[in-house]
Amino acid sequence: MSGFIIEDDRPLSQGLTTTFSSSPLLGVSLLDDATGPGEFEELCWQYLHKLPTNLKLGQLKSRVETEIGAFGGRRYEFDSRIFQTEGSLAGQPIGQVAVTLYRKPGGSEEDIFLELEQCQLWYPELRGQGLGKAIVELVKHLGEALGVKALTAIAIYDGRFVWPALGFRFGDYLPDEQAARKFQKRFEKFCQLHRIEAPDTAGWDAPHFASFLHERRVLAPVGHSMDRQRKEVHFGRAFLLTRRPFFLSFPLSKGQI
Repeated sequence: MSGFIIEDDRPLSQGLTTTFSSSPLLGVSLLDDATGPGEFEELCWQYLHKLPTNLKLGQLKSRVETEIGAFGGRRYEFDSRIFQTEGSLAGQPIGQVAVTLYRKPGGSEEDIFLELEQCQLWYPELRGQGLGKAIVELVKHLGEALGVKALTAIAIYDGRFVWPALGFRFGDYLPDEQAARKFQKRFEKFCQLHRIEAPDTAGWDAPHFASFLHERRVLAPVGHSMDRQRKEVHFGRAFLLTRRPFFLSFPLSKGQI
């Protein structure tokens, strides 16, 4: 940490010393102020440390990067290992969460987003218990406090299914109907390949594919980079897991200070 005193349930109006810009959005002010990196780190801790009782953050890292381009500006990155506090893995790092606050290059002052860079549980036995969902909910609350337009992510490995199942939609920055239509067409071909009748996918987005069930189960790569194996999974999940990495977005309402 950077020497800040953390109070678990402190209102945002207390303890933030940033000189705010004309924008009412907290994230805009942090990106524009010299004290922004430290304030962002503190805010991340306040929101993301409220993990399920058997987990905690540790080995924190934060850094600032600068992008070239109009309104590209600085990117604030917060990265933490996730530790288990009980059981056979007590005291051991079992995963990672990392988020980045940034402004869309070429966008307006308030085109700010929070990228979910990492949200991993490294041990297969810890998955499927709702821990990932709990972490993403904390990231959503952080994004709302910052006033970002959306959470963004690049879906790779199991994230190609998990994030759509949690409501993320196709698109870079914001949901994109054109991107969704491309997946609708690919799904029709996927159905033809496996000789099943394709449903009417008009209006479908990533969550629709994640929830599509069929009696036919299909082999697909399951797991992360170090423990991937091919398993039979339900049809919609198999479709997403066999795609190349793709962009996802979860729109949020703007938070104001």
